[in-house]
Amino acid sequence: MTSITNAKLDWNEAGTPVSDHFDDVYFSNVNGLEETRYVFLLQNHLPQRWQDYDKRRFTIGETGFGTGLNFLAVWQWFEKFRKENPESTLKELHFISFEKFPLSLDDLKQAHTAWPELLSTPKNCKSTTRLLCQSVIASS
Repeated sequence: MTSITNAKLDWNEAGTPVSDHFDDVYFSNVNGLEETRYVFLLQNHLPQRWQDYDKRRFTIGETGFGTGLNFLAVWQWFEKFRKENPESTLKELHFISFEKFPLSLDDLKQAHTAWPELLSTPKNCKSTTRLLCQSVIASS
């Protein structure tokens, strides 16, 4: 069995995680969450696609889980969509992501401190490595 090698990080003056291996920031120094919402959710037209989707499960595949900010932002907006559209055919989000150098739990917590609204764990989950939730299914 292959062992997992966690990412080695530094933190720049803006408090943004920087990969030692790739010498690159994980997200914008200005506001990583807003960057994720604009680039990942809005440019993929996810809110509009959910409105028109006619199947039970919507699947997203991503390479490079990083800090998980894309997942957390998608989950947050999907939960909002479900609350606002309880009669929608779409009930589940299946989020599949891969990461060669996953962050340690402490680094994940530190990376998300700027957005306390993202710090809560998805409700109705059955585990932490493969989250099986009422409205969110995520595999890591």
